[in-house]
Amino acid sequence: MAAVTTGTVAVSGVALAGCAPDTNADAAFDEASNTAPMTLATQIGSRLAVDGAIQVASVAGSGSTTVLDATTDISAPTLSSKVDVGLRVTNPEVTVNANEPVNIGFSLYDEQTKAPLADQLIKVQVKLPTGWATFLHLTTDDRGQASYTARVLTTTNVTAIFDGTDSLQSAHSENDATLTVRPPVPAQASRQAVRSAVEVETPVVSVNVGANTIGEKAVYLASLQAGKPYIYGAEGPNSFDCSGLVQYVYKQLGKSVPRTTDQQYAATTHISQYNKAPGDLIFFGTPGNIYHVGIYAGDGKMWVAPHSGDVVKLQTIYTTSYMVGRVA
Repeated sequence: MAAVTTGTVAVSGVALAGCAPDTNADAAFDEASNTAPMTLATQIGSRLAVDGAIQVASVAGSGSTTVLDATTDISAPTLSSKVDVGLRVTNPEVTVNANEPVNIGFSLYDEQTKAPLADQLIKVQVKLPTGWATFLHLTTDDRGQASYTARVLTTTNVTAIFDGTDSLQSAHSENDATLTVRPPVPAQASRQAVRSAVEVETPVVSVNVGANTIGEKAVYLASLQAGKPYIYGAEGPNSFDCSGLVQYVYKQLGKSVPRTTDQQYAATTHISQYNKAPGDLIFFGTPGNIYHVGIYAGDGKMWVAPHSGDVVKLQTIYTTSYMVGRVA
């Protein structure tokens, strides 16, 4: 299948204002990209009729002059038309369990001949509350196909875009992929179904499935992000910085949490270290200068996106100098 060229989500309008790299871990510096402005300017001078000929001023700075007589054909060359391109999702309707891996495929082809278009770059986008955002680039194989493995926690819509080339028209997927997540089966209903099937009257122990706190759910959702890379300013779903991980996890639970570490500390209910519970936020630094945050998992550990070069992981709280905030 196709090779993934990048897996970093890029959401329009996101300010890279996450948290500073964890200074208490082995820090790795990000490579800065250097760009230099390039200006391509062409100046066409006036045309003068001189001795029955047309004099065309040269491109500025070239110092040469081209003289065309009346018989010279100066019409623009005929441009060949681009090939119409078709793009579609190969499995548009999928129903899965939460966090179950599923393969999502795309097909790129010549609209007229239906021939596959190989070695072409397509952009995969996910629908967010703020609109569509590109999070993945794929290259088509010799069959004109590309795919990736998705894991979703809630029903999700995915689409694809082809930007086109000098010879190929751009294209948008004619259909979107809808990944529908099955609702969990309540434990009580499962037991009742088993009882009806075997017709055995046995005592049923009542289990309150809803007893899990929002903090425990936050720890579970954080654990599902394990292994995803730290990227400064990233808010998920494929990469995170420390405060981006916190915001993403609680957003899945319907909680609005600010973006930066200082904002998150200010927005939470502050409690003592001795009263912390799973799901509480562990802040490092001082009020107004919070440089790192993690999600408390219990037993002195926290889920964190540590620093550049590392990944989301379960880590021991490495110092006693921290503050605790609870998401209301």
